[in-house]
Amino acid sequence: MPNRFEGKGNVGSAPTLKTVTVRGEDRQVAEMRVFFDEYSRGEDGEFEQTGGIWLAVSVWGRRAEQVARLLRKGARVMVQGELRTFEYTPDGTDVKVPGFQVVADDVLLTLARVESVVFAAKREEAAAA
Repeated sequence: MPNRFEGKGNVGSAPTLKTVTVRGEDRQVAEMRVFFDEYSRGEDGEFEQTGGIWLAVSVWGRRAEQVARLLRKGARVMVQGELRTFEYTPDGTDVKVPGFQVVADDVLLTLARVESVVFAAKREEAAAA
């Protein structure tokens, strides 16, 4: 059973959209890094950042195009998906170390930094036009 992940964080840099071949089929994937922050109340009662973690996030298929088109650095998002482990070799070393990444089922834009929203036309309205 996969490990489920859900977290809120800030997009670290604009997502990149790539086309990759998986089992002979071209698929689109958007990749980005997100800082999932952790806050708690300080002694003065105010919230303060007490930690967090950077994770690589990938989004596949139609949502990949939307993520790449709509998100930018600093966007506040909620990511839901599967937490996976992998190994990589940091630059300048020969030692493999474990890492984590999220394969997202969904990426939701939180409203904290949104000033306006433009909705796409309903399918039947778009078809009639």
